[in-house]
Amino acid sequence: MPKISIIIPVYNAEKYLEMTLNSVRTQTFTDYEVICMNDGSTDKSLQILEKFAKQDNRFKIYSQSNAGGSEARNNAIKKATGEYIAFLDNDDIYHPNYLEILFYNIENYEADVSCCSYVRFEGEEDYKFNQDKDTKKGIFVSENPFIDKFKRKKKIETLMWTKLYKKELLQEIKFSEKLPAINDILFNVEILLKSKKLVQTKEKLIAYRIIPTSQTMKKLTLNRLEEYRNLAIELKQLSKRYEKYNNIIEKITANYIYGMYVTEVKDKYKIADEPELYKKIAQNIAALKEQKIFNPQKLKLSRQIQLFFFLRKIKKTNEAE
Repeated sequence: MPKISIIIPVYNAEKYLEMTLNSVRTQTFTDYEVICMNDGSTDKSLQILEKFAKQDNRFKIYSQSNAGGSEARNNAIKKATGEYIAFLDNDDIYHPNYLEILFYNIENYEADVSCCSYVRFEGEEDYKFNQDKDTKKGIFVSENPFIDKFKRKKKIETLMWTKLYKKELLQEIKFSEKLPAINDILFNVEILLKSKKLVQTKEKLIAYRIIPTSQTMKKLTLNRLEEYRNLAIELKQLSKRYEKYNNIIEKITANYIYGMYVTEVKDKYKIADEPELYKKIAQNIAALKEQKIFNPQKLKLSRQIQLFFFLRKIKKTNEAE
């Protein structure tokens, strides 16, 4: 049995996939398997995966009909045999010491989760890291990760691919299939709730590729607004399972709603150009308030004021039509 299972959902990634897989194959830590879940790709992704599997038996290829990243990851977790789980998107790049450092930290500090920082980059080329990473650089240890992140405001990464997880943590936590683009938010909130100890290094050990076709970079749609609503609903369900932290989860929910429905929209889209988008936002916010999922009083005062004027502007625009 390998120590680490690396999970990579793959969908139409032929342009970047070889660079991603090479960043895994050249890891300084070698006791791993790679679970590649081909999510109904229609390009040459499967051929690239099969080529790597022939060259290196640590690469294991599975396929499913296109169902999205959440189902692909959930199915891959079922196939994983490692003691620890790491994730990688099909266009991002691991630093050569990614596994070595995260594994050293999780074992050395006897943690449930080991984290690192990341770097963003654009373009179609491979990413070149600075070498000679320091295993012991910038270490932060938390024995209450959820409180440290959301109450004490410690800098703890919430992206799934910045982490190495004990596999046993994932036995009851799944990726929500209602959240195809933002599935790691809910997942990692619950991970932090269940984790008893987390260790994080400041080292930037993964490169996150910014491309226009990624889910989070695409133009906001009515379907995405529904996904934001689903996230709020599922966070509410989470608060019922972890009643001890209900107040904090309500604040998290309120701030995510504000960030997704207000911050993401007001600086990118003019209400005159996207009236239906704004109307749907107002409807969703009203519904979430009525269902007692969104409580604006959990926002800081400045955000409450901005939300009030944001919604009033939408209302005036609708009345003027």
